[in-house]
Amino acid sequence: MRLKAERIEGSLLAGVCAGIAQAFHWNVWVLRALFVAFLLTKTLWALVAYAVLAVLFVLFEEYVPGRAGSTESLSSPELSERSQRISDLEKRFKDLENGS
Repeated sequence: MRLKAERIEGSLLAGVCAGIAQAFHWNVWVLRALFVAFLLTKTLWALVAYAVLAVLFVLFEEYVPGRAGSTESLSSPELSERSQRISDLEKRFKDLENGS
């Protein structure tokens, strides 16, 4: 197993709150505020929970939404087509930059 340094889109630290918010379609800032409240009341438990979740996110990164290796598919065909067009354009731009 190789640990990667890829971050979840919108993450601040290890991406725990961002990953949970994306998975459950919650507002990430509300979740972060709840975590800070939990951190202020139960400091040790909050740190342990955050560390455990961060390690689990690294171990099971293919299931974490927002990561580069995520297997989560887009929910609508329009978004899927749009994503494909964007990746095609990115490839063309990279080819142009490399002089191909």
